[in-house]
Amino acid sequence: MIDNGRYARIVDRVLRDPSVKEDATRLLGWLVCAKRPLKWHEIQGAISIDLEAQDVDFEERRLRVDSKDLCGSLVEKRTDGSIELVHLTAKL
Repeated sequence: MIDNGRYARIVDRVLRDPSVKEDATRLLGWLVCAKRPLKWHEIQGAISIDLEAQDVDFEERRLRVDSKDLCGSLVEKRTDGSIELVHLTAKL
């Protein structure tokens, strides 16, 4: 059985770092809501969209840090280039 408290501690540790908090939160948000594993370029494209401003700015809004550096052991990079949460219980 997976200990959800362990995920809470990892999330707390990741989000405690102010230099990555905003980007980590955005990445985790997309991964939690995704119905399937997302490719890194899909995540980058989605994050570059600002619905309020109704524009796309890939250079300014893209994630500049690797997914593992942002979210540590919460995410897994697969050989096909997709990124997903390490375990489905992390979504709960």
